[in-house]
Amino acid sequence: MNSLAVLVPVKSSRVKSRLAGILSEAQRRQFANLLLTDVLEVLKGAGLLGVTHVVSSDRAMLRLAERLGAAGIPEQQDSGVNSAVTRGISAIHAPEYVLVLPSDLPLLGRSEIKEVIELKSAGVDVVIAPSSAFDGTNAFLFSPRTSFPLSYDNNSFWNHLAESARKRLSTAVCCQRGLMFDVDSPDDFQTLARSRSDRPSAAFARRAVD
Repeated sequence: MNSLAVLVPVKSSRVKSRLAGILSEAQRRQFANLLLTDVLEVLKGAGLLGVTHVVSSDRAMLRLAERLGAAGIPEQQDSGVNSAVTRGISAIHAPEYVLVLPSDLPLLGRSEIKEVIELKSAGVDVVIAPSSAFDGTNAFLFSPRTSFPLSYDNNSFWNHLAESARKRLSTAVCCQRGLMFDVDSPDDFQTLARSRSDRPSAAFARRAVD
């Protein structure tokens, strides 16, 4: 696909705060680092690391991304995912297509990334993967040239679908587990610990639970 950029927004303030009841602040930061590392390794395996940009106001996260081969785009402060994506698109001069992925998809696989790209290459205008609860947007491939208004942090999956329909854009929805499963709650953390994944974030979860 020509002119594709991958954007990975990463929060800095109160990182993984919903896990505060089971992990210390230092553990939450370590876990967030491992999650980002896992996602970037998948993108590397998919041949997309060279077009991947991590957007964050956390300079340590940006340094980690750059060490792993991604580009870093600094923000002045955390202002939500909508702002981070807008900042990312602006910084890379409005690519033809953008794939937005969160940094906490520990079960993401190359095959799922490949399917998203193949759907877009086949002529679909918008590709969306919802969160497990079908309220958030976990993967979002679209063209900034359509002036698509973003609705992250606000029942975004259904709002993005509605906006796509309003603009009469063809839309595909991907519901593979690796795209839908993110780690937001202690229950998610327990699920990751019980998974058979051998990735560092899953190993960390198992050690923490044990």
